[in-house]
Amino acid sequence: MLYGCLNWGSGHVARSIPLMQQLIDQGNDLTVRCTLSQQKTFVSYGIVASYWVDEGFQFQFKGDGRFAAELLRNGWRFRKSIQQDKQEVADYCSKHSIDYILSDHCYGLQHPSIHSVFITHQVQLPPKSGFFAQFIHRKWMKDFQTVWIMDNERESLAGQLSEKPIKNNEQYHFIGHYSRFSTTVNAISESKAMVAIISGPEPYSEQLFEQICQIANRVGGKWTVISPKLYFDPMNTQLTILQNDWKAADEAIKAADWIISRNGYTTLMDVHTLQKKAILIPTKGQLEQLYLAELHKEHSLWKLVKDEKELEQVLRKELQG
Repeated sequence: MLYGCLNWGSGHVARSIPLMQQLIDQGNDLTVRCTLSQQKTFVSYGIVASYWVDEGFQFQFKGDGRFAAELLRNGWRFRKSIQQDKQEVADYCSKHSIDYILSDHCYGLQHPSIHSVFITHQVQLPPKSGFFAQFIHRKWMKDFQTVWIMDNERESLAGQLSEKPIKNNEQYHFIGHYSRFSTTVNAISESKAMVAIISGPEPYSEQLFEQICQIANRVGGKWTVISPKLYFDPMNTQLTILQNDWKAADEAIKAADWIISRNGYTTLMDVHTLQKKAILIPTKGQLEQLYLAELHKEHSLWKLVKDEKELEQVLRKELQG
């Protein structure tokens, strides 16, 4: 069985961990196509598999908040990358015994002669994505024999994004929510402990890191910042920076009083599983996160804020409360 996930931020990696472990526990021999960084993460969680290391497609963003334009700028390169992935998968499968392919949102990770499964929470693109983008998304999904929807039909976190097509939807199946915290027991939350998670493509992740460090300096309190890298020295002794240390990050998240993060879908599955209080700030111009923010704006445990100014206001209120 061949498995691969998109290398956009850490969300696809995080949600792949419990799914891959489930597949292994069911007796499947797994080959994982991933970047070197992803491999190190999977190995740290005890994922016993063969690894096919490939650096994958590198998205290039300006960070100006014009996400639709940014995706269009990457469009031609992304299409070429998909064709390259298909050829590389064909070459690999001709030399190895692969009977099943599972792809977490990698459009090119499929083979016409091998049962290929597309894993997504986003069957439908967010409102305002445009007809052409939705058409291409559906077209690429049709290359897969089965679509696994990472959502719960009765307790949906994705809303209309995970809705099956009205017609010809026999290959679409809900598989539930996947979080690496599903089998863990929460630690006792430390009062006023703030854990900020830096995620998403660069330079948006760097922008969030800078905003969080500045806000933490101004509002005070106990902070842990989980980040893929140290973008700069925040010069604040009250901040604990966990740089690309997933295991330590998990312990901090379980003990957190509040989680501060982008509201990517994997983050929503994690805080839903942990039943944590969260302050969530969508990436500027990112239609999916803007939609999910609107969808969950009345959530009892989550506060959705539109920008760093509102984030600081909410934090000051919580710390003083």
